[in-house]
Amino acid sequence: MYSHVRVRHVDLLEPGTFNLQSERATVFIRCASDDLVPLEHKPDYPTSEFHITICDEASGKFGSQLLSVLKEFRWCTRLTLPKRSRLETIEIRPRDPKNSRRPQLSPRIRRLFLDLSGEKLSWRVIDSLSDERRLQLARRICGHLQASTSSYPRPRECDRSTPHSLETIWDATETVVHLTPPELAREIAEFAATMIAPHVMIDFGDPAVGTGAFYSALLQVMPRNRIASAIGIDVNRSQVSAANQRWGHRGMETRGGDYLHMERLPQRNLILANPPYLRHQSIERAYKARLRERASIIHRDPVDARAGLYVYFVLLAHPWMAPDAVAAWLIPSAFMEADYGAVLRRYLTQEVELVRVHQFRPDDPKFENAKVLPAVLFLRNRVPAKDHFIELTAGGTVRHPQQSQRVVLSRLHESRRWSIPMPDDASERPGEIHVGDLFEVHRGVATGANEYFVLERSQARKLGLPEFALRPLLPKARQLNSDLVADSGDGYPDIPVQLCLVDCDLDEATIRTKYPRLASYLEMIKSKGVLNRTLVRERHPWYRQERRQPAPYLCTYMGRGSNGGPPLRFIWNESQAIATNTYLLLYPKPELENRIRSDRSKARTVFELLKQASRETINEIWRIHAGGMYKIEPGELRRVRLSTVPLWLAELVGRERELTGVLT
Repeated sequence: MYSHVRVRHVDLLEPGTFNLQSERATVFIRCASDDLVPLEHKPDYPTSEFHITICDEASGKFGSQLLSVLKEFRWCTRLTLPKRSRLETIEIRPRDPKNSRRPQLSPRIRRLFLDLSGEKLSWRVIDSLSDERRLQLARRICGHLQASTSSYPRPRECDRSTPHSLETIWDATETVVHLTPPELAREIAEFAATMIAPHVMIDFGDPAVGTGAFYSALLQVMPRNRIASAIGIDVNRSQVSAANQRWGHRGMETRGGDYLHMERLPQRNLILANPPYLRHQSIERAYKARLRERASIIHRDPVDARAGLYVYFVLLAHPWMAPDAVAAWLIPSAFMEADYGAVLRRYLTQEVELVRVHQFRPDDPKFENAKVLPAVLFLRNRVPAKDHFIELTAGGTVRHPQQSQRVVLSRLHESRRWSIPMPDDASERPGEIHVGDLFEVHRGVATGANEYFVLERSQARKLGLPEFALRPLLPKARQLNSDLVADSGDGYPDIPVQLCLVDCDLDEATIRTKYPRLASYLEMIKSKGVLNRTLVRERHPWYRQERRQPAPYLCTYMGRGSNGGPPLRFIWNESQAIATNTYLLLYPKPELENRIRSDRSKARTVFELLKQASRETINEIWRIHAGGMYKIEPGELRRVRLSTVPLWLAELVGRERELTGVLT
């Protein structure tokens, strides 16, 4: 795509700098070109700008002086390129003093330099230039450019007069921007266009416009005269500015603002969007409360506090949609399986007509820097018919999926979990036994600072830490050579490298008096700033860990699988070791606990059933993330069904259920 595009012109917009306050300042000219749509896709550096570097690694003083020179001139000029100009790749060789090889200076460059400076151009001359001489040359070059380029209208600035409530949250968090790849944006726009009647004029909207990838795609698949209006919104000011400069003169009104108030804008009949993937922990608490309140009121359905920001985008953009409007959302597919996605699944099956869901596969991630598996939703703003069918597709591309399945609306509405393909209804028939019928499932211990609280046992001894303040700890599953962890005789696992967890109830004054070496180690931890970490700060005392008893069975929380083994793995733990939150802990219910404690063969039978589930049925529940990472949450693990169950275990579960019913 880069090598075939023909570049007709480059717009020189204005000077700018990176790192001006440091001793490695960069001065550049910010550029744009309507022909270089692919350059808008910068997944690793989404806020970087297309530019021409004028000076690199300069001192802050010289960088400021050069910037002042460049600002003396009027920019926003268009540099027309020769016909058939195309992008080229030029290898940048490493700087090697022993074998310095510099590019050849063309005759045209030599003539231009001679005209501007009166000197012959060579690398020796360039190296010998003083800072004052460099500034003089910069001023002459700018004058030459201004005389030889055409004027270009300056893009109108975005309105920054209104404070934006999400802006501070965006600036205060490490929000990762996942720019939509141009080819994917085009496929989405192409399919959405087929859902709109040919005579309908388009009022386009994008509540997370970024640099305008979807508007660019729309212009490629839809005649410009069919687009009556276009509005792009983004809370990130640099993104708003980039979109405004690129698309303002081509019909899109770009606004900086908070999508929370989109109902104040004129309604749209086409929405294409890729909202930011901000997890709920990163949304400021008071602001999230407002989001939840508004979304819950609009849809008369409570929103789970664990919902990511993209859930609110979809729900709160609904009032922005005109009747029968078409929308396409590129969002994480986690909503299909996660508990917090229930409100979004209900919205898609009750309030709008869901037309298609396409899920990408982990072996074909769409965003180079995303750790989520994306899906695309296509929907219309109309109440669906009861016999409506939804197309579920997966793998490949939107245009050419690898899998396809038509599912009646009621099937999705009644399912607690969506997957592609949807499993046979028999998988949800009553009478089956699930992991939750046998076990209570909890996460492992979250210390908030494993690098200090988790030690090798031998290291803890060298530090002189008392045994009462240490608990045996299982290592990560990949460090276990077997799925059976035996006891070494003192509660620790019988493995080559034994780990322990620092965990103590005593107050600090008592520890300083009676256990000075433990006190010294805790002071060292405090000096590292761990008390600023939320999990540590909220514990009392801060070195007392969550209460967990050793669990006889554990399941890995995430994994990819290796050597032909399942991605999620069960462990049989006969030691007294607890585990961190890389595991889910399975505690047998009373009837089962009594049985396996008195009969080891029954304990082995249960373990074999769990291993069988990891091979046969856990895939009905697990979630797949980008890069082939499989995850399962405690509530999801409880729903994993056992494909075969011996009679004694079925009877035991029956008694547990009867007892639960009586207690209820």
